[in-house]
Amino acid sequence: MAASGNSSSNSTGSSNLTVIYSVVASFAALLCLLGMLGNALVIWILSFKIKRNKYTVYILNLAVADFIYLLFVAVVMLLMVATMFGYKYNSKVTILALEVLYDFGYGAGMIFLTAISVERCLSVLFPIWYKCYRPKRVSLFTCTFIWMLGALLSLLDNFVCPPASFMMMTKECTGVQVFSIVLTFVFFIPLMLLSSFVLIYIVKTTSKKSRPPKIYIAIIVTVMVFLFSVAPIRLLWSLLYFKTFTNRMSALAFFFTSTYFTVFNSSANPFIYFFVGRHRKKRFGGSVNEALSRVFKDDDTEQSSGYDGNTTSTSFK
Repeated sequence: MAASGNSSSNSTGSSNLTVIYSVVASFAALLCLLGMLGNALVIWILSFKIKRNKYTVYILNLAVADFIYLLFVAVVMLLMVATMFGYKYNSKVTILALEVLYDFGYGAGMIFLTAISVERCLSVLFPIWYKCYRPKRVSLFTCTFIWMLGALLSLLDNFVCPPASFMMMTKECTGVQVFSIVLTFVFFIPLMLLSSFVLIYIVKTTSKKSRPPKIYIAIIVTVMVFLFSVAPIRLLWSLLYFKTFTNRMSALAFFFTSTYFTVFNSSANPFIYFFVGRHRKKRFGGSVNEALSRVFKDDDTEQSSGYDGNTTSTSFK
C-alpha cells in the first residue's frame, strides 16, 4: 500500500511538472511570436518605408537575426510541449537543424549589436573620416562577414560540442567553449561597453539646446538590455561547463530561464526604437513608422547644428 501511495504521488508530481513546463514553454512561444511581429515590422519599415543608409543596414540585419532566433526558438518550444504530452518526434536531423539555426540567429544578433555600437562610436570619435573617407561598401562587407561568423560559431557549437560532448567535457568541446568565451567576454562585450560609454558621455555633455540624436539613446538602451539579460546567462552557462557554478535548478528549468532572458533581449529592440522615437506630446506617440523614422532620421541629419564646445562636432551624414 505504501509503495502504491508513493507511486501515485510520484505520478501526480510528474504530471504537475509536465503541465507547468508546458505552460512555461507555451508562454515562451507566445513571447517569441510577439517579438517576431515587432522585428518583422522593423524589417518592413527599414526595407520599404525609410531610405536605407550606411548605418540602418546594421539595424535591418539585427532585426533579421533576431527574427530568425525567435522563429526557431518558438518551433523548439512547441515541439517540447508536444513531446511532454506524448508526441514523440525522433528526427535527430530536424532537431539538430533547429538548434543550428537558432544558435545562428543568436550569435549573429550579438555580433550585429557589437557592430552597431562600434559603428556609431567611430562616427562620433572620427567624424571627418566617417563622412569623407569611410569606404562606401563597408556596411555590406561587414554584414556579410558577420553572417558568416555567426554560421561558423553555430556549426562549431552544434557539431564539435553537441550536448553529449558538453556533458563529458571533451577536449574539442572545451576548445569551442574557450573560443566562445574569449569572443564574448574579451572581445564583443568590452567593445559594446566602451562604445556605450562614449555615447553616454556624448549624451551627458550635449547642451540642452542641441539634443543628441535619438539613435544614441536607442543604442545605449539596446546594449544595456543585452548586458543585463543575455550576458549573465551566457556567463552562467560557461561557469556551469567548467564546474565552477553549481546549478541547483533542474537542467530543464535552467534551460527555460536562459531561453526567457534571450527571448526578451531579441524581442525588446523594436519596442525600444518605438519608445525612444515616439512623440512625447502625442498621447499614443504617433505611428510606429513615424517613431522609427524619427529615430533613424537622425542618422542622416546628424545634428547639423552641432554640439556645444565640450563635445566633438558630429555634423556628418
